[in-house]
Amino acid sequence: MNTNCATLEIDLAALAANYRLLKSKLSRGHCAAVVKANAYGLGVEAVSKTLWAEGCQQFFVATLEEAVELRAALPEAKHIYVFHGIFAGEQQDFIHHHITPVINTLEQLEKWVDGDWLSVNGKKKPAILHVDTGITRLGLNQTDLEKITTSHQLPTTNHFQLMSHLACAHEPSHPKNAEQLLRFKQALALFGGATASLANSAGIFLSSDFHFDMARPGCALYGIHPTSGENPMQHVATLSAPILQIRTLDRNETVGYGATYSAKKGARIALVGLGYSDGYFRMLGNKGFAYMAGIRVPIAGRISMDMIALDISSVAENIITESTRAEFINSRQTVNDIADSCDTIGYEIFTRIGRRVKRIYS
Repeated sequence: MNTNCATLEIDLAALAANYRLLKSKLSRGHCAAVVKANAYGLGVEAVSKTLWAEGCQQFFVATLEEAVELRAALPEAKHIYVFHGIFAGEQQDFIHHHITPVINTLEQLEKWVDGDWLSVNGKKKPAILHVDTGITRLGLNQTDLEKITTSHQLPTTNHFQLMSHLACAHEPSHPKNAEQLLRFKQALALFGGATASLANSAGIFLSSDFHFDMARPGCALYGIHPTSGENPMQHVATLSAPILQIRTLDRNETVGYGATYSAKKGARIALVGLGYSDGYFRMLGNKGFAYMAGIRVPIAGRISMDMIALDISSVAENIITESTRAEFINSRQTVNDIADSCDTIGYEIFTRIGRRVKRIYS
């Protein structure tokens, strides 16, 4: 491991185990994988190839650019879907790279069909129709779907699916789940023969009624807690940083900008190479923790752009070596714990981690 920079060490075996667990929870259908935003910040090439080795053949990304990058890494992937859909001038790129759009508007559908349901190579062009069942993000509403069916804009149902996204699946008892399931079934009734996808990570842990023909887990693959209760997913990524200097104070002193932390004479302060420019949350100054040689130590003062001060007075000097690193996310302080401390979700924690943090795979 490179000890001269901050690192995010990704446990690919744990990632694979999470995929197997999610797949085993499905009562039917395929288990795809959401690898948008550079696989939630963990590295799309290594992550997607690991999932491919586990039998995953269908992947979701957000944009055409992400899809082209993924296709280069996984040329044999059965389907790569783009959540944002297709825009003007992109049709040939979708066809050339064998990428499937998620259709969110009638205008996107018109661009994809383009008066001819056949692609340039003579094969049917698959698509996913995204139905908004109550999250009010992207998607077609019931009126849009009725227009499609009455206009016969889709000559066949054999080459497209219907998809929707759950708003409250992480709360199993939330009434929104049942409401969206009913609305999704009503939409499906308009398209006899179409396959369907509704369950995200949390949706997999709902009843089998939500599973349909394909599930689309994202966050749970990376160890982020998908639902209520104890987290069933394995820890995947460890964020650590090297010690730049250890200071033993020769007088009572304050630490960092704003002089917000006071330390007594003899206190030992470790400066480590990680900061808010790397995506670590500045709000964790004076309230966050790290682990040094397995011992929990407090953050001393404010988070700087490139450095964090830790009060390591409780750590014996003889157990710290040149290779000792400060761990900010590990199996004892997971991404979910950091998210709770920052009043956010694990998605934001991982996707904020910057390019300067080196990804290492084990």
